[in-house]
Amino acid sequence: MDMDQQRYYYYNMLKRRTLCVIVLLLALWYRSRDGRKFRGKGRKYGSLVQRDIYRTNVLIRLFDTSDATCIKQLRMTRAVFYKLCNRLRQKELLSDTFHVSVEEQVAMFLYMVGQHHTNSSVGLWFWRSSETVSRYFNIVLRAMGELARDLIYIRSTDTHTKITSSPNRFYPYFEVILRP
Repeated sequence: MDMDQQRYYYYNMLKRRTLCVIVLLLALWYRSRDGRKFRGKGRKYGSLVQRDIYRTNVLIRLFDTSDATCIKQLRMTRAVFYKLCNRLRQKELLSDTFHVSVEEQVAMFLYMVGQHHTNSSVGLWFWRSSETVSRYFNIVLRAMGELARDLIYIRSTDTHTKITSSPNRFYPYFEVILRP
């Protein structure tokens, strides 16, 4: 091959490569331009306002209507429920999140424990996913465990006392005292 043919061959190869790069860049540009149409719209969910109104109505029905309803559903009166929520807030064991208040977290926990419901049934009742219910159940359970250390203590572990002298017949060797 002489020098002119070699230059012609390299020139043609350079043109082909340049053309391939230009076509590739145009394809990428077109694809990104086409993707902007779909990216700007975002996902559409149901009406968030209606869902929040329904959740608020469920909470009002649980612990704001009457003490009888609150005792049936959450196994405590409204005053005790609000004191528990305030104590959990004051000790900074629980805090309101963007979507779930402390009252709703504690209500989901108590509803699950007191009524023997599953994550899915509580999620259906509160319009939450089972994963959300499970997450907040574990958070509240951990907070209740921390709060129990402040409220409950063992008075006596003396095993030499008479069984008849203890007022607690189920656990005669120690008493559990609730602090005020």
